[in-house]
Amino acid sequence: MVHTCPRCELRFVTAAELTEHLRVDHHVDTDGFERFHYKPLEQRPSTKRYVVIGNQTLSDDSLLERLRELAGNGHIHLVVPATTGDGRDAHDDKSLALASFRMRRAIDKLHALGVDAEGEVGSPDPIHAVARALDHEPADEIILSTLPSGVSKWLEVDLPAALEHRFGLPVTVLTATA
Repeated sequence: MVHTCPRCELRFVTAAELTEHLRVDHHVDTDGFERFHYKPLEQRPSTKRYVVIGNQTLSDDSLLERLRELAGNGHIHLVVPATTGDGRDAHDDKSLALASFRMRRAIDKLHALGVDAEGEVGSPDPIHAVARALDHEPADEIILSTLPSGVSKWLEVDLPAALEHRFGLPVTVLTATA
């Protein structure tokens, strides 16, 4: 298994090497980059597996309801990039804490809706975050949860096309109403 640094994308053979690299070279608490996994509600065969990437939009209840409808009896793996919220990459405690909070809250709401879901906080770069998630979580489709056009940095750089091109999976865009 290859361990990739979430800050600079260097690759290491062991997790211990990556931990030391983060601590020494980036001066970060390596516990901040641990994945937060929520186990599925129950062990049942899923008909379809989705990787859902989102951040600021995850507080939109109508969007979470649309995820429930779309996923049906499938499985959702939520990926929340640890960004500043204004489109800039950030590797600080505030960004990680906010992404972790949004991820946990969205997973709890999805569970309350009866959705089989788990999640993780990922790299600030959404492409790298999805790549890392797909390394351990197979998917049939990618769902991009984003802000409306004109506000969304992800739509501005055509992230849906980049995800589809990079991973060869269909990409569905769900736009938050507010």
